[in-house]
Amino acid sequence: MVTPTTVVALALALPLLLLLADSGRGVAALSVTTVGSSYQVDTGAGLVFKVNQANGDVISILHNGLQLQDASKFSQLVSGLGSATVSASTVSGTAVVKCVTSTLTHYYMTRDGVNAIFMATYITAEPTIGELRYIARLSKSALPNGIPYSEVNGGTAIEGSDVFMVASETRSKFYSSVRHIEDNVHGVSGSGVAAFMLIPGLSYETSSGGPFFRDINNQGSAQQELY
Repeated sequence: MVTPTTVVALALALPLLLLLADSGRGVAALSVTTVGSSYQVDTGAGLVFKVNQANGDVISILHNGLQLQDASKFSQLVSGLGSATVSASTVSGTAVVKCVTSTLTHYYMTRDGVNAIFMATYITAEPTIGELRYIARLSKSALPNGIPYSEVNGGTAIEGSDVFMVASETRSKFYSSVRHIEDNVHGVSGSGVAAFMLIPGLSYETSSGGPFFRDINNQGSAQQELY
């Protein structure tokens, strides 16, 4: 059983939400700055994240100096927007990073002194990227513990690219699925840290399949993927 001292909770819904527990450090002012080709948002309470200005990918998630984002694959809608018009601003103590394409607008938001990233996606037409599933591709070294039967690293694909043989077991990201009616929390963990997708029930209201439909929660590969 893991008893984390720091909890990182990513929550997927409309709005999508990424929460982090209070760091215990002094609260500084919220800031949004440009660092290279990214917007860097510092909540002033331990969470600092970066969003690529060219495509809206989250390329860094630092919490109290610990990097939770994978360095080779980033957190994004599905496999990424490809390109987007990305802007950032602060409004009444709230930082807003806005990523716009021809068919959708995706937002990352956080509040002054609150270790949380709130996310929302608004579409105006059938999205060119297809699905609107957000995938947090996290650091496997920082967060190595996912759902065991969805851990496929080192396995051999035996059915398409989704079902693997690992030693004498078949494993798949699909084995992590839970019925929507009871599927509000997805999580992975590491030493003294855990990350969770928190999904309010209302986020499933317009999903196809109804309350008993299942969908992916986690896949462990070279990255720790949290859906």
